Amino acid sequence: MIRFLIYLFLFGGMLYFLTWFGKRQNQPENIASPKPSRWFRPKRNPREMWVQVYETASLEEGRVFQARLQEEEIECVIYEQGKKDIHGNPLKGIGIAVPKTAITHAQSLISRMLA
Repeated sequence: MIRFLIYLFLFGGMLYFLTWFGKRQNQPENIASPKPSRWFRPKRNPREMWVQVYETASLEEGRVFQARLQEEEIECVIYEQGKKDIHGNPLKGIGIAVPKTAITHAQSLISRMLA
């Protein structure tokens, strides 16, 4: 039984070494590493403030901005606004909000897309 466990341990160690060595062979050294995996994201703080960074009248345009922000790993939410504001003025319709910590990055991306 001890001999079986030793062989199992050696086989597992060799398998781990081969997978580690294979990953190192496939990565080019001069190219920066890709973005981190989405599997291991930290848990979102439920008390974090979200801020609207863009407002549009069409849902399609809102989806385009949402896709671009998500490509840059920025969490964002598209929401439909109410019919009128407190002064009775009609609202455009669609808003895009991001966490308060990502405002500057999101606004710079949006301004580049509009230019």
